[in-house]
Amino acid sequence: MQISTIIGLAGAFGSVIVTLKIEGGHLSSFVNFGALILILGGSIAVAITSFSLAEVLSLPKYIMTTIFPPKMDAGELIVSFVSFSEKARREGLLALEEDVSDIEDKLTQLGLELVIDGTDPEIVRNIMENLSDSMKKHEKIPAEFFETLGGFSPTLGIIGTVMGLVHVLEGLGGAGMEQLGRGIAVAFIATFYGIGFANLLWLPLCTKIKNINHQLEEMRNITIDGVLSIQSGENPRIVKERLICNISEPEVRKKVYEVAGTGE
Repeated sequence: MQISTIIGLAGAFGSVIVTLKIEGGHLSSFVNFGALILILGGSIAVAITSFSLAEVLSLPKYIMTTIFPPKMDAGELIVSFVSFSEKARREGLLALEEDVSDIEDKLTQLGLELVIDGTDPEIVRNIMENLSDSMKKHEKIPAEFFETLGGFSPTLGIIGTVMGLVHVLEGLGGAGMEQLGRGIAVAFIATFYGIGFANLLWLPLCTKIKNINHQLEEMRNITIDGVLSIQSGENPRIVKERLICNISEPEVRKKVYEVAGTGE
């Protein structure tokens, strides 16, 4: 579970609320259900236009992905490949057949099955990279989904503001200054909602999913290199060093070194 998503969103919306209170504003002044319907309803309508209905209905699942991302433990993955490498050098590639059925990751399972079957290394690489690319394209959809919402939400807010200003101007002749000021304030609530949802919700979720996707891609690169290293019969220590090089973040790489039982 990534508690940082909850803390970040709560902190973002909380900061806005606290600022309103400090400035002497009233939360009730920023509640406008018409503007809320326009921003959320319009954003969902745009998403329906841009994506399939099934992808739009997956919105709750996409949000939950930022809180409960797929399991990603590079250290555990590298240790498992080092173990496979030791077993393959000691007993031969066919000895890995009994381990394949216990592997949950589809890419790892496919790669080891191809290696056990004696498939040419270049073909193994091509097949695994093609599957990895396919998985990457599917994983990009949630990020693109939230990016689309974040792009159109402010525009919908401006549309709402223009609609509100038109309504105010229609009654300009018989309206007093107080009523005119209140009408203009209400009109700008739509812009507030549009910019707020974009920058406090949709775009942060988009960035979060992109970071998760980056980690998933690193895991797949480790898997591909691990399978090919086992097939080539490399020394387990070489396998470990090769796989750790796929990790881009120094802090994560340091932790993996510790888990893998060596020093940087």
